[in-house]
Amino acid sequence: MRLEPSETERELALAVRAWAEGLGGRIARGEREGTLPLDVVRELGTLGVLGMTIPERDGGLGLSTVAFALVLEELAAAWPSLAVGVSVNSGIVAGSIVRDGTDQQRAKWLPRLVDGSGLGAFALTEPSAGSDAASLKAIAMRDGDGWRLNGRKQFITSARYAPFFIVFARVSPPEPARPHAGVTAFIVPAETMGLTIGETESKMGLRASDTSGIMLEDAWVGPGAVLGDVGKGFALALAGLDGGRIGIAAQSIGIARAALERAIAYGRARSQFGRSILEFEGIRLAIAQARAEIDAARLLAHRASRLRDLGEPFTREASMAKLYASEMTQRVTYSALQLFGGYGYMSEYDIERYARDARATPLYEGTSEIQRMVIARSLVTAA
Repeated sequence: MRLEPSETERELALAVRAWAEGLGGRIARGEREGTLPLDVVRELGTLGVLGMTIPERDGGLGLSTVAFALVLEELAAAWPSLAVGVSVNSGIVAGSIVRDGTDQQRAKWLPRLVDGSGLGAFALTEPSAGSDAASLKAIAMRDGDGWRLNGRKQFITSARYAPFFIVFARVSPPEPARPHAGVTAFIVPAETMGLTIGETESKMGLRASDTSGIMLEDAWVGPGAVLGDVGKGFALALAGLDGGRIGIAAQSIGIARAALERAIAYGRARSQFGRSILEFEGIRLAIAQARAEIDAARLLAHRASRLRDLGEPFTREASMAKLYASEMTQRVTYSALQLFGGYGYMSEYDIERYARDARATPLYEGTSEIQRMVIARSLVTAA
């Protein structure tokens, strides 16, 4: 299996890097105000980034998962809050509709994910259903030729920017041996009566990325709202998360790379005890270790990406990439901030932002503990 990206994939990533370098003060302003400027999202739409994972037949660029991982790495290296929204929009939401949507659903909804008018949202998590997603309590009942949805979702990325949500709800009670029985996916437009977006969460990091809850109170959707098969939504959710975990791995790599680059640049300019701090062996060993771990994480992410592109099973590999990369970025951002000393703790230097943003990566789209469970289950089953 070829793990190195092609020349075309590299060139695309470099083009996104060049674009991201022009974000300038919009990053600081967005983090301070807690919003993603929609003009930035529109620019990504114009560049084709939002549609790069969507097949050409559906109006996208039809590029590889590896190319998308490289682009997410570049976006995260510049602005992790932006990378999160793009990952959910163009990875999980678009991927779910491409994979399980009807011709009519693809024609109607995919353009809304490509044009930059907003960012799609994936509404799976609930206040009492996080890691145990099969225990979700939102319900959907038949009403005429459509469905009426009731329930509450929590920690929904880009809720305020979403043209629509993929919402998971039960159409029948869980069964003792099949707790996920009855879970169904619905496409719910943001303007649906009975759908209310709650207050934006105040977060430790990723402050410009919107994270909000949504409430569904007798929200009615038509017969064309069901995504995939009725009662088969849990498998659809897991498939979406598999792809999303590659996205989190790529984001983690971008954050760690940016932190290391800033640490080395700072070290070159900083002298203590009459010499550059980069001359101290302890610091050299730390940055060498960081670079080795970043490259290892990237190879894991690209392996999972290649398997997905080849149509091979990639669940275990995606979990391995997400687990290693998300925990790697904790170590690297810690070491990078440590190299800055007290200055690293000050908001004047954006290394503190990268350290805060990195902390989310072992938590969302499946905690590290869940990734270990997925990996172990695959190994035990295979044996």
